[in-house]
Amino acid sequence: MRKQKGFSLIELLIVVSIILIIAAIAIPNLLRARMAANESSAVASIRTINTAEVTYNTAYPTVGYAPALVNLGGALGVACVPSSTTGCIVDAVLANEVTPQAAARAATSSPRAPAQSLLA
Repeated sequence: MRKQKGFSLIELLIVVSIILIIAAIAIPNLLRARMAANESSAVASIRTINTAEVTYNTAYPTVGYAPALVNLGGALGVACVPSSTTGCIVDAVLANEVTPQAAARAATSSPRAPAQSLLA
């Protein structure tokens, strides 16, 4: 009797089918987890903006609430100096409504592009 070297085709097909079944079960769960993480991030951002609006209203009672989201933060890549136009209460990325990738590009590019061109 000859000794068998390696695996037969049917054994390889069974292993591949088992791996595909496991992937079919795992991928939807991973997508659901990613969606839940994005929703949690959005909720946290809304809470931050809400708290920042109350803080801005307390700090600048003559102005009231911030007229725009940009007034709660500062410009991207520039040191923030608190005033009624730049409250420096929230992160500049959140205040300028840009993605972190666009903020990273803006931090490394020169000359500085306006925030409206960074919207993604």
